[in-house]
Amino acid sequence: MKYSQNEIKRIGLSCLNINLRKTSRLITNYYDSMLKPCGLRITQFTVLASIAYEENQSITDLSRVTDIDRTTLQRSLEILKRDGLILMEKKISGNVSCLSLTKKGEQLLTKGIELWRKAQDGITELMGKTEFKQVLKMLSDVRKLPNLQEEN
Repeated sequence: MKYSQNEIKRIGLSCLNINLRKTSRLITNYYDSMLKPCGLRITQFTVLASIAYEENQSITDLSRVTDIDRTTLQRSLEILKRDGLILMEKKISGNVSCLSLTKKGEQLLTKGIELWRKAQDGITELMGKTEFKQVLKMLSDVRKLPNLQEEN
């Protein structure tokens, strides 16, 4: 063996990617459980909120806003459309779809926002307000690192 068990352990404890992914899974599960009463997952909630933020945006624009690749986003949108939560309408010119919430989608988002607020308040209370804000700032700073930016 070319590496020791301690070396492997050190990788697990010090690797930013491994630790972010572990944390992401825990946080996702927390928000999913908090949103469960309204039947949404945090990923669906994020998409609905992003559509509500700027109606009639294209899938490409929504992909940029949510940082979800188009293929994954398209699958999520099809489910939301099937469930009657969004409309995907083609623009008159071109082959671009415009996205908007249906009344059912607006109502579900309203319920989701109430539950999301409880989730936010809960995690903020557990962490402490100052620490919570520091974590958000740190994550924002990491996303802005020049070498991590995707080339377009």
